[in-house]
Amino acid sequence: MAVVEYVLLLPLFVLILELIVVGGRVAATHADVQSAAREAARQASLAAGPSSAAGVISPTADASLASKGVSCTSNTARFGAGTNYVQGGAVAVEVTCVVSLSDIDLLSVPGSITVTRTAVEPIEKYRVVEP
Repeated sequence: MAVVEYVLLLPLFVLILELIVVGGRVAATHADVQSAAREAARQASLAAGPSSAAGVISPTADASLASKGVSCTSNTARFGAGTNYVQGGAVAVEVTCVVSLSDIDLLSVPGSITVTRTAVEPIEKYRVVEP
């Protein structure tokens, strides 16, 4: 009798375990994308002007995601709403990453999640900003 109960409950336990793993993966991805947005915004705020800032956003975000082991099926990094690239202004960077869930080992989870995070960094008041 106990063997039958274990056989019936085992799939439920595996499903709960899988949900915990997927939830952890989603939470970790959100944190990693936020970190990438923050690093890209910081590097953009240190750039000489808006054109050079635009050139460092995507490589910085890509390097940050790669260093954390996040493999996006597609990602974008761009200036976000609220960017005012002047002395005392701010740089907003938006990073979007599409992560496939199919590589989770226990059960094949279909689909993917899209994570978008924005970070804002101030531009120092007393530095020269090129037009």
